Amino acid sequence: MILEWMYVAFFLTVLFNEGKCLSSNLDDLQKEYGEWRLQKSPGYPTSIGIYKYNDQVERFTYSGFKKEYERYQSLHNRLKSITYNQLSPKEKTDYDIFNDTLSTLIRGYRWKDYNDLNPINFLEGPQIDPSYLPSVTPFDTVGDYENYVRRLELFPIQMEEMIKLFDKAVEKGHTYHNVSVDKVPDQIDEMLSNGNDTNFPYYKPFQEKLTKLTTIVESKKSDMRGRAKSAIRKIIQKYKDLKTYFETVYFNHVRSGYGVSSWDNGGEFYKECLRWHLSLDHTPEKVHHMGLQEVERISASMKKIMMKLNHKGSVKEFFDKIKEDRSNYLNTGEEIIQWYKNAIEHDIKPKLPNLFKDLPNLPIDVQPNPIDGIDGQYLAGPPDGSRPGVFQVNVFHPNKSVKIDFMALLLHETIPGHHLQISVASTVKIPSYRKQMSGYLYTVPFEAPFYTAYVEGWALYAESLGEELNLYKTDNDLMGRYGSEIFRACRLVVDTGLHYMNWTRQRAIDYMLNYTAYSEKSITTEVDRYLTWPGQACAYKIGELKIRELRTRAENALGSTFDIRDFHSIVLKDGALPLNILEKNVDQWINEAKQKPSKTTTRCTSAGSTKYSNLRLLIIIFTFLLCKSNY
Repeated sequence: MILEWMYVAFFLTVLFNEGKCLSSNLDDLQKEYGEWRLQKSPGYPTSIGIYKYNDQVERFTYSGFKKEYERYQSLHNRLKSITYNQLSPKEKTDYDIFNDTLSTLIRGYRWKDYNDLNPINFLEGPQIDPSYLPSVTPFDTVGDYENYVRRLELFPIQMEEMIKLFDKAVEKGHTYHNVSVDKVPDQIDEMLSNGNDTNFPYYKPFQEKLTKLTTIVESKKSDMRGRAKSAIRKIIQKYKDLKTYFETVYFNHVRSGYGVSSWDNGGEFYKECLRWHLSLDHTPEKVHHMGLQEVERISASMKKIMMKLNHKGSVKEFFDKIKEDRSNYLNTGEEIIQWYKNAIEHDIKPKLPNLFKDLPNLPIDVQPNPIDGIDGQYLAGPPDGSRPGVFQVNVFHPNKSVKIDFMALLLHETIPGHHLQISVASTVKIPSYRKQMSGYLYTVPFEAPFYTAYVEGWALYAESLGEELNLYKTDNDLMGRYGSEIFRACRLVVDTGLHYMNWTRQRAIDYMLNYTAYSEKSITTEVDRYLTWPGQACAYKIGELKIRELRTRAENALGSTFDIRDFHSIVLKDGALPLNILEKNVDQWINEAKQKPSKTTTRCTSAGSTKYSNLRLLIIIFTFLLCKSNY
């Protein structure tokens, strides 16, 4: 009898731990990866309230590439040891996304000698907004200040590492075109225009903030101020060295061709950049063709409206006429803010239940953008709703903000766009690394994916939902929506044209001027952005088209049983993910929805269900042994 009970104890230990270990191993790997990513880029965790790396800066060494690659390989090998079929459906999705993340990084290592060697451009680098770091760094204790001083002392080393990477780019023949970097010296001059160490943004925490702290003695304050000034003087000198390097070395070696196809094997590099941004295996030719089709389709819709309004000129002339009519503007920034607030509360929110269910209802606020720049942006609030998500609107120039653009922008950034997207994801338990995606765009494709095609594709899709909800109240409003959409469609044509079909910069500018209402100055800046970040601009429209394709597939497969609210729930429930995994999840949902009326029993294969199956097995074994002992 004792022997039989020992058998029971043995099976209990083995069988229960089998299902448990599968999910815990996956969790542990994801946590390890997420923590390592934070440690690798210590400035990012500071920005999200994680302060344990505040005395460190990111390294930019060529030898570091191989170390990264080896770390990703190790994680991926351990991931593959997990038995996929014994995971729960949610764990399978987590596995798929993690596997895609690591596979993307491993595949991207092949291209480490391309854009990765160029860490500064007119969009990225240490010359962009130096006031940001002190604005997100805590300054409450001696330790906070000591960490910050140490970080300042490391910045000159970091910039020297960047210069060495540029040297490697020159050696390999993989430099930017001039348009990506020609603004950098002026950006540095503007940053240094205030002059000395105490006027530099990095020194601001040592002024009034430190003076008011009573928990730090005066001698310590004086010591830290002195060390900070010394560090900042070295930083300023290194910025000057950086400017000199660009003007006397790098500018002599910028690539002559506009697109990356002018590099050796540049066409294949661009394909990999596209795959990184799209999370789909679309060829440049396919993306280009899709762009041409979308431009033609949207242009036809715009022409119908213009004919209805008796406008006989071009699209640009139509929008010029709109801009000349003062009735299409609001008078003040306060009126613009109130327009957006009213639209959210009275126009959008009452209609959302027609397309969505189980809405998280996290608060959203509209505030003026403190910086004059883009038209609007969304800043997420915490998952518990203790602070609202914020839609920041540019109200610096009310006389240039045309009302017909408002609704599409609002839908994109708030609900049902980014605010709803992020709010739904915050209600689901997902690994922390997927909540803390960070990185650079110049490092693509050897970079952890952000899944921009999903994130921005959803927001562009959200703009189209405004038509279904009758939120575009006038023909002019619809023209504003189509103007926003065709801009994204043009990107597919122009980006692939520049980097794969040897288009010139001027040809790209002319193409966008022909189909959009933007100024030549704005278009030129856009095109220079596309030249700097190959493939990135294609993500928005491709993501929207994929979501639209999956919706049509579900509608056709399910017929009268299709529920748009269920479809949107499936699309949103896992947060940012690759489009190919989204497609897999939607297809699985379609198959399950088809079988739903039959109430058929499916085999349990998840880690959780495995544990319950094992429990039933143990009961059988226990019953058998008990019966045996009674004979």
